[in-house]
Amino acid sequence: MRKSRWLVSALVGSLVAMPMSSNAQAPDTLKDQPTSFGRDVIGALFGPHWNMFLHGGATTSDRLTLQAAAPVGTARSLETATGYNVGGGAGIDLFSHMGVRFAYTFTSSGLNFKTDNGNGSTALDINGVGTLLSHTASLEVIRYMLPARSAFNPYGTLGVQGTWWGLTKHSNLLRVGSGAQFGVGPLFSFGTQIRSADRLSWRLEMAMTSGHNPFTGNKSFRALSGPTIDEPTSLSRIDFRVAGVYHFDSPSSSGSAVVARK
Repeated sequence: MRKSRWLVSALVGSLVAMPMSSNAQAPDTLKDQPTSFGRDVIGALFGPHWNMFLHGGATTSDRLTLQAAAPVGTARSLETATGYNVGGGAGIDLFSHMGVRFAYTFTSSGLNFKTDNGNGSTALDINGVGTLLSHTASLEVIRYMLPARSAFNPYGTLGVQGTWWGLTKHSNLLRVGSGAQFGVGPLFSFGTQIRSADRLSWRLEMAMTSGHNPFTGNKSFRALSGPTIDEPTSLSRIDFRVAGVYHFDSPSSSGSAVVARK
């Protein structure tokens, strides 16, 4: 998981930062680069290039904690089952290949203890011990590979997210912490936006977050199955999403008729 996390980070970083070979052509009302902050950036906020979206999908995460178990020499980990995420937000295309979006996401994942002896055993498995919930607010810069309202448009994002954690117990093997569980961390994602109608697009994306592990710290949630062997301070999650996007401007009104920049 950690190796794949860094590979995804590198891919998203290169996608967001890569020079755009299509910069020679751009919509006539959305520029590639700002020439005046007041006119091009602030002015764009009051323009028609806003959108709203709803998204949903599946969520996976790293191991939360590893604990010793009986008999001696055995261990089991607390892990999340594949859960679900739902949410929505709003965005704006500031330039031909770049925009900003704000989003809220709710996730829910079941918690299971899994045998972690390295031999494939399931003797110590305990399923359904609780449900891990999260509320995440995020701010991202989105970089399109093609002009923003292109029919088929790969993109990458880079941003920051804050997550509030909750725990619903179904077993006496978990304990809710005495303090609020909140963390801030980076957010990376990449995907493809597909225009299906004049003002409607769909996004298929994978988003990765990294932040505070709610099972770490003096006031954190606690697993009570045995002595703790490993308790990572950070937790990585991956959300696989499908989003429906409504654009307040149409491709024709936003200058989707691409013109060559002289």
